Amino acid sequence: MKKYIMLFLLILLLTGCKFYDEYKMPEEVSIELNDNTFEVYSVKTINDLISDTNVEITNSDKKLKTNKIGEKEIEIEYKYKKRDYKYIVNYEIVDTESPFIIRLSSYRSTLVNEEIDFCEGASFIDNYDREPTCSITGDYDLSIPNTYYLKYEVKDQSGNITNKDLTLDVFEEWPIYDDYEDDDYEETYTLFSKFKKKYKTDDVMLGIDVSFWQGDIDFEAVKDAGAEFVIIRMAYSDLETEIDLDSKFNQNLKAAKDAGLLVGVYIYTSANTKEEAIKQAKFIKKNLNKVKLDFPIVYDFEDWRDFNTLKMNSHDLLERVNEYKSILKEDGYDMMIYGSKWYLENVWLPYDYDTWLAHYTDETDYQGDYILWQVTNDGLIDGIYGYVDLDIYYKK
Repeated sequence: MKKYIMLFLLILLLTGCKFYDEYKMPEEVSIELNDNTFEVYSVKTINDLISDTNVEITNSDKKLKTNKIGEKEIEIEYKYKKRDYKYIVNYEIVDTESPFIIRLSSYRSTLVNEEIDFCEGASFIDNYDREPTCSITGDYDLSIPNTYYLKYEVKDQSGNITNKDLTLDVFEEWPIYDDYEDDDYEETYTLFSKFKKKYKTDDVMLGIDVSFWQGDIDFEAVKDAGAEFVIIRMAYSDLETEIDLDSKFNQNLKAAKDAGLLVGVYIYTSANTKEEAIKQAKFIKKNLNKVKLDFPIVYDFEDWRDFNTLKMNSHDLLERVNEYKSILKEDGYDMMIYGSKWYLENVWLPYDYDTWLAHYTDETDYQGDYILWQVTNDGLIDGIYGYVDLDIYYKK
């Protein structure tokens, strides 16, 4: 008898006390599904798969994997008559968003029978595809002088297309244009004293941002002129150079703090992979050595001209900022994104970071939130020989 009892207990142990097929749906159970097609990178849960059910779904908040297009499957877990069941559901992730053109010339010209790369210098970004293609549609003959009206076609791997008009002139010989001189050209500048008079209120602070281009700076004179803060370029990297400190960073940081100015730093970066972003962030963390900053660290990406050589999509771009933050938050630093008005409105995805807006105008019409506004790059202030950017910080 003991032998049978032990065998029974062993079976219970091995089967987890289950004497039913957890994947076989009871006849009384109803789980009705939606049209389970979702956009890539969208935030969805199991709850979005189900339109109606008469049972308790126990993992309804589990997120679906949406970062790659294609067919997926997931297990829905539910309870029925105090028993746990599972139901395998298929869903599909698709990309229906067309690429966005950052930079493509609407006019090109060439001589008869000369080769031309229409997409040379092109720059575009897709929400998913890291290498969209660029081509030309329309009829033209490079052996016949004429004006041709064509279209660029930027296409992603899902077949989504964005077009842009292109006018092509094919010349027998280059036309001769009259010499042109702009007699109305006048060099402009913005005196910090006038900047202060125009923008200073109790709700804002006025300041500058600098790098090695400003040379040796007398920060005492800068402060005496009315500047209250400075954002200093800390490091620089591009496609051809590893990240390195701005040659004036340590000097600027010490002198600005000694002068009593509030201080922030920005990183000019072209990091295009997770590994590179983390490597750079560790470099920044090491060299900051927990120094106190008065602003979030600024992520400054401006390599739009060469964007397609970086092989990133719009989500990758934002992920590089997130990866920076994952390292720098260990020392208590937060991040901020710098960008000009057009790129903030058209290229960057929505994000939760503070924004430093660059818009060179007397009054900006940018509709997004921002805490810093870079108003001009032709500022003149005591303590700096030459031009400097002038900024407004909006107190929270």
